[in-house]
Amino acid sequence: MNRIYRWKGVFSLGSIAFLSLAGVGQAQSLPEEKGQADFQRICSRCHSVTLATKQRMTQPEWKEVVNEMVSHGARGTQDELNNIVTYLAANYGKDQVPAGSVAQVPASAPAVFQPPLSTGAIAKATELINANGCLSCHRLGDMGSYLGPSLTGIGASRSADQTRASLMTPNKESAPENRSVRLVTGDEKTVTGRLLNQDGFSVQLIDSSGQLRSFEKAGLHEFTIVTINPMPSYADKMSAQELTDIVHYLSSLKDKAKP
Repeated sequence: MNRIYRWKGVFSLGSIAFLSLAGVGQAQSLPEEKGQADFQRICSRCHSVTLATKQRMTQPEWKEVVNEMVSHGARGTQDELNNIVTYLAANYGKDQVPAGSVAQVPASAPAVFQPPLSTGAIAKATELINANGCLSCHRLGDMGSYLGPSLTGIGASRSADQTRASLMTPNKESAPENRSVRLVTGDEKTVTGRLLNQDGFSVQLIDSSGQLRSFEKAGLHEFTIVTINPMPSYADKMSAQELTDIVHYLSSLKDKAKP
C-alpha cells in the first residue's frame, strides 16, 4: 500500500510512486553512474525507478527523503544509501535537467517496437553466459541447472534495468521463492537443491539435475534453508559492453519454457 508523506511542501518517494502509477507512464534511461544500481535495487522494490525524474532536490533534501524511506522499511548498507543520495543529487538536483531523461509518453501509447537481435548478437551473449558459469545455477531453454531461477522468458517479467541491477549488485538475500536447502540424510549423504515446499514433517526440493525429491524431516541429521544469495556481482567481471550484450539478450527472451 502506498502512503503519501509530506515534507517541507515536497512529496516524498511514497507519494511520487503513487502519482506516477496513477498518472502518465514514462520511459526512462537512468544515467550509468555510481549509485545507479543501488538506487534500482533498493528503491525499485517499492517504487518505480522513474519516480525521481519529476523531482529536483538538494543533496540534504534527498538525504532526508532516503532516511524517511529507511524508517519505512527500505534496506541497504550506509554506503549504499550514501551512494543513492549522491546519485540522486547529482542527476536530479534543483534547477537540473536529468541526464538520460526522455519525453513523456501517454500510458495508452503503443509500445516501441524492439527489433529482434541478430544471430551474431545472440551468439555473443550466449557465449558470455556460458563463459561466466551462469548455467551452473540457472536454466536457459533445455540447458543448465535448476538450482536458481530460470532465465527462460525472463524478459517477460523483468525490465532491462532490473536485469542489469541483478548482474551488477545482486541482493544479498535470495527471494523466498528462490531459496535453496541443504540437508544431511540418515546415511550421511549431503543433498542440496532449490526449496519447493516444506511442512512440519517433510521437505520437497528440486536438485540441479531437475529431479524432484522428498524427505521426512525426522530422518534427517541436518536441515538448513540457505537464505544468502549465491549470485556474484559481475560489475568487475565483465566490461560495460559485455553486460549490455547480456542484458539485451535476456530482455529479448519473452517466451516461457513449454511444459
